[in-house]
Amino acid sequence: MSDEFLKAARQEIQVDLDGLEQVLSSCRNDEHIFNNSKRIEGHLHKIKGLAPMMGQDKIGKVAHVSDIILKHIMDKGTLDGSYTIIAEAANKMIHLLNNQNNDDIDNFIATMQNSFPEIADW
Repeated sequence: MSDEFLKAARQEIQVDLDGLEQVLSSCRNDEHIFNNSKRIEGHLHKIKGLAPMMGQDKIGKVAHVSDIILKHIMDKGTLDGSYTIIAEAANKMIHLLNNQNNDDIDNFIATMQNSFPEIADW
């Protein structure tokens, strides 16, 4: 990957994380996540695709699992606990992009999956 591509991809992910953070700042509960699910999922979908291309696999994994949760919400409706987990996922992705998060992302993803056993697309 060229430095130019990596710089552009990083900026693009930053724009989507900023957009995601803006949408989530207006959310206070699971119902708000449902009401904004299309906007949230749009940001996650782009991050999910771009992050691995620039070597940010951890961000891509968190975005991928979050995207599955949002698609479930869009199809089935409000999901108990979705606000907390999506907000935490966004925070982790922001910290990962800024090299501020050394957490075990695999454990967080397992927590996400265990929080929603009714979602079969894991």
